[in-house]
Amino acid sequence: MSTAQRQSSIEISSNGPPTATPAEIKEPTATPTAVAQATTTPTPAPATSTPEPPTVTPTPEPVWQADGVIGEDEYAHQAAGAGVTFYWTNDADHLYGALFAPTQGWVAVGFDPQTRMQGANFVFAYVQGGQTSIQDMFGTRPQGPGSHPPDEQLGGQNNILEYGGQEADGSTIVEFKIPLDSGDEYDKPLLPGSSYTVILAYGSSDDFDSYHVDRGYAEIGLD
Repeated sequence: MSTAQRQSSIEISSNGPPTATPAEIKEPTATPTAVAQATTTPTPAPATSTPEPPTVTPTPEPVWQADGVIGEDEYAHQAAGAGVTFYWTNDADHLYGALFAPTQGWVAVGFDPQTRMQGANFVFAYVQGGQTSIQDMFGTRPQGPGSHPPDEQLGGQNNILEYGGQEADGSTIVEFKIPLDSGDEYDKPLLPGSSYTVILAYGSSDDFDSYHVDRGYAEIGLD
């Protein structure tokens, strides 16, 4: 190295480290874009309205038919006595009943007796050759032959409005419809909401006079 070069180097060294001028820092010339405020325009709520109630299809009431067939839900109630089952339902004006007994003879129900058969309003029936015979009777004595003559023989009326029956498998079914209050003095008025004793009986013959095979009592209540 020449003397001049060494002097230059020393000279530079004696002046301290060269002040390095950093690369020119450019000041930002543009204003930074402001962060946009997230603005959400609320979606208006849909207009409220009163919801429509669901449409309910009413369950049809069981249809009563006097056909000698006890259908499901055809009767609201049942009671049994002496081997006879009595089914019934009622509305404000009528009682709909059915009798089932293990016989091919007669079946009967007597409403609201006073002493045994006396004072009871009877429905007697039997089925023979596919035909149903039925009588509206009244108990005039506690027991014995002729103790429940037909209302018509006493000056009253036969107030059985509809009926039907059948025999099958050694049993008899009879269905009938009667007014709750016929106005006949030989029919006991039946009041909705009240309870009554009934006589239930059956015989072995197709007639209205033969003695019963069995007889019993049950309690019923009207709706």
